[in-house]
Amino acid sequence: MKISSLRSFSDFLAPAVWIVVALAVAAALWVPADTDPGLSPFSLTISDFAALDRGGPIETMMALLGVASLALLVVGHIRLPSLRGLPSVLLAVWAVGVVVAAVVPTDPLVTELSTPAHVHRYASIAAFVALPAVGLLLARRLDADHHARRTARSLRALSWAALAGAVVMAYSAGPGDRELIGLVERLLLGCEVVLLGLLGRYVQRRGPAFRRGPDLSR
Repeated sequence: MKISSLRSFSDFLAPAVWIVVALAVAAALWVPADTDPGLSPFSLTISDFAALDRGGPIETMMALLGVASLALLVVGHIRLPSLRGLPSVLLAVWAVGVVVAAVVPTDPLVTELSTPAHVHRYASIAAFVALPAVGLLLARRLDADHHARRTARSLRALSWAALAGAVVMAYSAGPGDRELIGLVERLLLGCEVVLLGLLGRYVQRRGPAFRRGPDLSR
């Protein structure tokens, strides 16, 4: 009974992850225009807009994204041996980091950050770096399975794109004087949530546990 219930839950996982991903992206794109049309989403981060609309859709969707990631971690750890070990630890860092960043707000439109804003910043940095690391480690492990090489290539491409975005965002936040920081962050987050959705789909379709017969989709 427990195996059957877990199998049903894991089969629902990938669609649920993609729904949360879509809602999070929609919130990140829609809320800036709704909060204040005079504020530019190119020069302000998603966190800036979330801080201006406490308890709004951005914070709600980011918290749900973290919870969905934790669910993916639990099922993936059971169904996908290649996710165990350091990738699971890093996926947990991503999930917890996203939840903390959603719950602890930054300070909007200021240069001197408060203690909660620093917590928000470092939780976000940890999350942004951890998920691409998961993608690279998992892609390396999946290279050995010729059935999974297409997924490995996609994970690797998205991970490197996200890490490149993180470097550009770090430059923009420092020497770049926040030039286009909002645009860079949205592109970075886009790569990461697509990576997360791809991981959810892979865990659902390729997990070896609970199969009743050969996987003909290979």
